[in-house]
Amino acid sequence: MKTANIHARGDNPTRVSLHQLVDRLINVSVNAAIRNRNSVVNNVSEKFQVSSNEDGIASVISGMLKAVIVNTTESVVYISARQWYDKMIELNVKDDNCYNTYGVALNLQELVPLAETIGGHLDITNKRQKITTISFRFPVSQDSAG
Repeated sequence: MKTANIHARGDNPTRVSLHQLVDRLINVSVNAAIRNRNSVVNNVSEKFQVSSNEDGIASVISGMLKAVIVNTTESVVYISARQWYDKMIELNVKDDNCYNTYGVALNLQELVPLAETIGGHLDITNKRQKITTISFRFPVSQDSAG
């Protein structure tokens, strides 16, 4: 099984900033966001770096963004990431005006196997009617802990 490696900013120039990766994916989704009168805020810290499985991670995050943006209107979508214990990163896509959580969940179904192939896991929570958060947890390398 392959694992994603996220590192604190360091010495390997082949690493890609998770923040920059999210920015690129937001730019791809900007037309759909504008069409639904949404804005997207990237709150991912620049300290997280992707050094492998970039395409798989990008595909999952892109699918998460698409699922939220097409089922949300007149909202702000927030993307954030945090260290989850020592060996995981949790990336969250959250919005406060989701009108179709069922639609979001259906869109995520095809992402579950992809997330699992890189050792990741997807969750969706819906609090107080319209507040929806999708969480994507995936493994990180040992040297990023701390």
